[in-house]
Amino acid sequence: MASGNFPEDLVREILLMLPVKSLLRYESVCMSWYTLITKPSFISAHFNYNAALKKSHCILVKRSLPEHVPPTESVLSFLSDEISGDDHVPPTEIIIPHYNHFLQMVGPCNGIVCLTDHLVIILCNPSIRDFKVLPAPSFNYPQGLFSRTLGVGFGFDPHSCEYKVIRIAELYEDDENWGYGFHSVNVEIYDLSTDSWREIDTIVPYVWYLPCSELLFNGAFHWWAKDEDHGGESILSFHISTEVFQQIRLPDICAAPDGNERAFLILNESIALVLFDPSEQTCFDIWLMTEYCIAKSW
Repeated sequence: MASGNFPEDLVREILLMLPVKSLLRYESVCMSWYTLITKPSFISAHFNYNAALKKSHCILVKRSLPEHVPPTESVLSFLSDEISGDDHVPPTEIIIPHYNHFLQMVGPCNGIVCLTDHLVIILCNPSIRDFKVLPAPSFNYPQGLFSRTLGVGFGFDPHSCEYKVIRIAELYEDDENWGYGFHSVNVEIYDLSTDSWREIDTIVPYVWYLPCSELLFNGAFHWWAKDEDHGGESILSFHISTEVFQQIRLPDICAAPDGNERAFLILNESIALVLFDPSEQTCFDIWLMTEYCIAKSW
């Protein structure tokens, strides 16, 4: 692609330096610019370029509209630590209509946030106030089996320049006479470029959602999971590029359920595990995994 007398590489470098709002206007200049600007690889490069320049930090908060009872719309709000200057991010609110207040945030990844209530999955770009509702998976499960979402992950594959959503689902039987019966765990992946779902043939442990217990780190997504081999609990990771799962053991003192609340976070460029008693708000323990995926490094 070339634009006038400008080579493709130069056009790309110039566009990388523009703010998002300008890029949205320039999408309509010509088809070649639209194709470039909307490529996942360009979106990722643009985010990384601007993230390296900016010194301000933003917090993305999800809340419900208080005037709606019960709440029927969710709002994403930016909070910035900058008071003034060119890097200031003004207060921004994005309304996600017709979806309940139980939407949880997954990610973010390259400025894109995944929202889900474990029934509906939405990809949202808060900077341009745009969102996309993903199509529901349409797999033919064995007769008599139903699907229920256990965990959702989201990330970018730099090798294929593809955004992927991972859905870990429980297949179960719901018999009128025998009631609920667990069958198996299914793994499904959504590719943004094809707007479609596919299954991968693998065996994974049972995962469950806990607040602040899902995160993207080191090219992999992580969930809280059952430790089938040792009993108790563990961390399940999924590498976005290789699509390989790995189970990470927890410190022995943390692996067994003990009534404490727990959360994942990234601290000093490592995964950290926070344990705290909900009735005691002045004390908590932090375990840091100093070598990624090495259980002995906790």
